Amino acid sequence: MKRQMKPTTYLSFALDTLLPLSRDRFADPVHGGFFEQLAADAAPLPLGHKRVMVQCRQLYVLSHAAVLGERSGEAAAERGYAFLRRAYRDTAQGGWFFRAADDGTPTDRHKDLYAHAFVLFALAWLHRAFAAPDAIPLAEETMAVLHARMAAANGGFWDRADADWQPDRTLRRQNPHMHLLEAVLALHAATGDARWRDEAAALTVLFRERFYHSGTATLGEFFAADWSPDPARGHIIEPGHHFEWVWLLHRWQAQGGGLDLRAEADALFAHATRHGFDRDHGGIHDRVGRDGAPLLASRRIWPVTEAIKAHAVRGDAAGTARLIDHLFSDFLRPAATGWIETMTREGVPQQTTLPASTPYHLFLAAAEAADR
Repeated sequence: MKRQMKPTTYLSFALDTLLPLSRDRFADPVHGGFFEQLAADAAPLPLGHKRVMVQCRQLYVLSHAAVLGERSGEAAAERGYAFLRRAYRDTAQGGWFFRAADDGTPTDRHKDLYAHAFVLFALAWLHRAFAAPDAIPLAEETMAVLHARMAAANGGFWDRADADWQPDRTLRRQNPHMHLLEAVLALHAATGDARWRDEAAALTVLFRERFYHSGTATLGEFFAADWSPDPARGHIIEPGHHFEWVWLLHRWQAQGGGLDLRAEADALFAHATRHGFDRDHGGIHDRVGRDGAPLLASRRIWPVTEAIKAHAVRGDAAGTARLIDHLFSDFLRPAATGWIETMTREGVPQQTTLPASTPYHLFLAAAEAADR
């Protein structure tokens, strides 16, 4: 019988491999901030730009490691936080720019809801780990500008706005709102301030009324301005996001959430486990239809980490262990230097460079699994 890997082994990988990559390889020693990618051998691959979302995900890894007692990334986090404020903060109109050059010069000043969610998430963890100066005032300022500039009359927020905060009122997505819920729950955990739980409450109502389809127990991804399914992409389901919402809804309940969404979380979990796993080749489908039929059968690493979090938060130790085994046997084969980002359905690697956005997924899943 194959021996199952323990969550503590996965956490060791997070602290012994992911943390040094963030601290020593992704961190830009010349300009500050973090590179977007590394080569398969962990050499930096400067792309000429740095997205604010990537900066925030890297700051999260360094911060969570510090919360777990490994503070060797504190100096890199300090430099990264300084770069974040210098390169991306729109001091004239509020909020944060989307992208900057390697040296920190803003190159794309549009405002993106997904990116702002990760700014809030990073600020929560920087405050929790390092009591970073002004982290919570900046979070409050960021949330206020989202309400003032991007809130939609029919609930939720617009996905993006231009440099002057004029919103794009076309395509809407659940994904940025999901990460906004993650961020405000992190802020509530970091501060104990009930205002952040109130923000989370509004997003859980949006989940129930707009994103969740009770008839099929599925989660919509793409919507028109009126929250009707997008004509071209409204049928798309991502099992990884089902698992991610399961974890978040359990976190919501654990942090005192008033709206009971455990039944919806159970239904999402059942659909994702029934239709998301590839029974023939292993792994998790990238996309399926409302009926569960595969639409995109390639395999990425992040849905596996979200499945680990969902199984862990449900107390399924055996399922968590099986998924950690899958993660290490299929995606972490070159564990000395990193991971395989994407592969075909048959398991042939497609992308072996290391995106700076992925350690967030890997580290959070490791910490969640080890905490159970």
